[in-house]
Amino acid sequence: MVTRFAPAAVLALTATALLAGPAHASTAYHSGPIGYTCTTPGSPALAVTLLAGFTGPDTVAPGAAFAISEVSGSVTLSPAARAYFTAGGNDGVLGGFTAAFIEAANAPRSSTTSAPNVPALWGPDPVAIDFHNGKQTHRAGASGTVTFRADRLAVALSLHRPDGAPAGPALVCTQVAGQDASFTPALPIT
Repeated sequence: MVTRFAPAAVLALTATALLAGPAHASTAYHSGPIGYTCTTPGSPALAVTLLAGFTGPDTVAPGAAFAISEVSGSVTLSPAARAYFTAGGNDGVLGGFTAAFIEAANAPRSSTTSAPNVPALWGPDPVAIDFHNGKQTHRAGASGTVTFRADRLAVALSLHRPDGAPAGPALVCTQVAGQDASFTPALPIT
């Protein structure tokens, strides 16, 4: 009796696969280093550098919603920023979240999910706060290409202190003007 129903099962699986639409390969997108100036209440301006990447589709249909995932990277503290945090008795990151807002020409962003920071004690310079697994959704325009660029940056730090006292500033960061904040490659709308 199993063999009598096998063709129907294959037919149902084929119909399901056709309804799901074609699978699209994924592409790795990446930025070069992007400078920001960050502030938190009571701190001087702190210079940091963002380096980020994500995974997205290799093509997108006109008007289609699409997701980018694995929004990951690092925020590297300048020596002055590191000195500010270590002067407060901090020697690493316990966790927290980084939101690297990625905007897209020809595909507005509809949501952002921040990415968890990777716990680590700081070694010698440079000090980098790594983050991983962020997600965003966008909707493609009618034609052309989608170009991505980094925009706002927010970092909520849970800092490590040898004495165990809690510390956790939130940094609001503004991009330094006049630099290339784009991700490559561009995403074709087809």
